[in-house]
Amino acid sequence: MAVESPFVATVRYVKRDETGDRTGKPYILHYAAPEGFPQNNFVIEPVHGIQIHNLRTAKLDYNEHGMTIATIDDSGLDLDRFDDDDWVESVYLPRLHEAICRSLGAKDMTVFDWMLRKRAPSFPRRCEGEDNVDAHQPSLSAHIDYTEAELDSRVDSYFGTDKNKMLSRPYQVINIWKPLSGPCRDFPLAFLDPLTVDASQDLFKVDEVFPTVANEVFQVCYNPKHTWYYIPDQLASELAVFNAFDSKRGQSLAVPHCSFDLGDSGSGIPRHSIEVRAFVFY
Repeated sequence: MAVESPFVATVRYVKRDETGDRTGKPYILHYAAPEGFPQNNFVIEPVHGIQIHNLRTAKLDYNEHGMTIATIDDSGLDLDRFDDDDWVESVYLPRLHEAICRSLGAKDMTVFDWMLRKRAPSFPRRCEGEDNVDAHQPSLSAHIDYTEAELDSRVDSYFGTDKNKMLSRPYQVINIWKPLSGPCRDFPLAFLDPLTVDASQDLFKVDEVFPTVANEVFQVCYNPKHTWYYIPDQLASELAVFNAFDSKRGQSLAVPHCSFDLGDSGSGIPRHSIEVRAFVFY
């Protein structure tokens, strides 16, 4: 039987600070910086020749690698419906709840954040006046959405006085990503096997600064031991599910991820997708 070849792509990583003379905490501003003020104080560089394997055929165990593919009934989940926030809340999220609990064997799920991304035609550049210029764009640098300290700081706002009750059960924080139409051949999402990550050396704490809030995330430095996966031709009925935190194992299974360019193998049709962040309880 022929062995399937991985896709070879470029992934953007944080450049390691070999000198150790960095001053101040790393940050990146998600708004126009004042004149003369750096937009960020670290360097993201492309690393070429990264092999990205087929998650469909890898047969990875979610409980050991923190990533899996689930399915959802996509009947009636037309792309244009997702522009209606009320419809997403009343139709999509309840259907997602059922799909995730069934796939992971969870007893309940609480969504705390969701976001649409609509790639602008000029991405990764952005041209004023074009469609989707203000929309969230694919994220090209390898990252984890939260540090453990960041999650701790948010729990009170998520659960309030119910915090102790809610978190008394085993739980995970997960990300659920899907294209709004498929097969997805435009900037699909890639997932880094956390078992190949040296957390002490490869993960880099960064403050993502918005006009009214700052979030602490992990960016990722390149390591030749990293093993990447993606879902080729992901369908609108397929959910990429990956871990960000586990109440028993901390962030040992947190999955770094990013979008990547398929180059000549891509469709050129700008990707629309939805990502949902949630607590799942067992």
